[in-house]
Amino acid sequence: METPSVRTSEEVIAAIVDRVAARSVAPDDTLQTAGLCLIDALGCAMGALATGEPQYLLGPYAPGTMTPRGARVPGTSFVLDPVKAAFDTSVLIRWLDISDTSPVGGHPSDNIGSILAVADHMSRARGPGENPLTMEDVLLAMVDAYEVHCSLAAANRFDMPAIGLDHVIYVKLASAAVGCRLMGGSADQIRAAVSQSFLDGADLNAYRHVPNAGPRKGWAGGNAASRGVILAWMAMRGEPSAPQPLSAKTWGFNQVMLDDGAVKLERELGTFFMDNVIFKLVPAQRNASTAIEAAIRLHPWFMEHRDKISKIHIATHDETMRRVVKEGPLPNREARDHCLQYMVAVALTKGRLAVEDYSDEAAADPEIDRLRGLMVVEEDERYTADHHDLAKRSCANAIEITTEDGETSERVEVLYPVGDAARRDEALPQLREKFIGMTGHAWTTDRQERVLGLLSDLPRLRETPVPEFMTLVSESDVL
Repeated sequence: METPSVRTSEEVIAAIVDRVAARSVAPDDTLQTAGLCLIDALGCAMGALATGEPQYLLGPYAPGTMTPRGARVPGTSFVLDPVKAAFDTSVLIRWLDISDTSPVGGHPSDNIGSILAVADHMSRARGPGENPLTMEDVLLAMVDAYEVHCSLAAANRFDMPAIGLDHVIYVKLASAAVGCRLMGGSADQIRAAVSQSFLDGADLNAYRHVPNAGPRKGWAGGNAASRGVILAWMAMRGEPSAPQPLSAKTWGFNQVMLDDGAVKLERELGTFFMDNVIFKLVPAQRNASTAIEAAIRLHPWFMEHRDKISKIHIATHDETMRRVVKEGPLPNREARDHCLQYMVAVALTKGRLAVEDYSDEAAADPEIDRLRGLMVVEEDERYTADHHDLAKRSCANAIEITTEDGETSERVEVLYPVGDAARRDEALPQLREKFIGMTGHAWTTDRQERVLGLLSDLPRLRETPVPEFMTLVSESDVL
């Protein structure tokens, strides 16, 4: 396919509207991958519930209130306004930071909460004789949301230091667009929802970095998803589109947020980003994931030489250098799971990396900071070039360890994380293990197998009414 001309400003909104309003079809392989994303998202949500950490954010804003014909939240008994259900579901999916990602970063699965909430509510609100939405509608909405979200991320990089905005703006935009379509919106209504999303502006990236790193990192995506649902609802109620939310002089998004730059879209909207989704099979920031795998492979050698280590050399790409190479104190879990050196230290000493390794108790081990002090992290320009080339989309890291007497370990290089599309066959058994492990606290073996069976059977899944699916994944057998 020819590379399309670059779209800028309001042309970007037009391209999004054209794609989403068309309710495009997708190949079976793409829809099967969307089913895998649902398996992964539900596992992440159940794992978050098991920790008890996000409970303070869940449930109706006014305690004890009920929403007739509302939307369910997986793993709970809540029936909520779809705006709050979108928030709760996306928060649970995102909370542990092990939900899926993409070759350009971000977490497109943040949109799943809004899609499930709107689809469940719209189905339950239909009158007698009206057919509910099906899970095919959900899968197609996911494909479109992933594509809108990630194509914008690839072309714009709002979270670069020179701009400093947070990438959850892509969640809001994608959730507004596909949410409006699931509500039955026309192209004009979808345009209104998207244009109003840009007028909202964007969150600051500050909450992902010390000293501001904190729990907001776990709920920002849910907040953006729920805001997208609000704007979709407003568009359905008659809120008009804004003619120039991006290019307006003085007050538009381009001038205010981008210092007179321009929002861009550089590729046709297809199925690329769903087809190339990356599943997180270790709880690590995407750019660090291959370094964790390299460290785990080096664990036996490290244990034989741990008292004589003088240097741990890590070669990586520019995004790792910018996002997760951190010096100094790491005051909480949110700071630790975005520190390359911390994650590598844990993987070297334990031969694995688990969610509990970010706790205050685990971080108190003095060996971690000792090893952090021995690490030298440097950019490899080849890794940087291949990371930004969407034809290669590598996420490479390499580790080599040196001892005080000059002995050197094997240089272990990992180009793609195990959850990458390039290693999909290798990842599938691990994805199933992740789901079983994370849902075991909430669901019986029977329910686990019924959910996996349905999500793995595309013909049956496509025809399943959304309310039937949401009944299957709602509430808990154990919690």
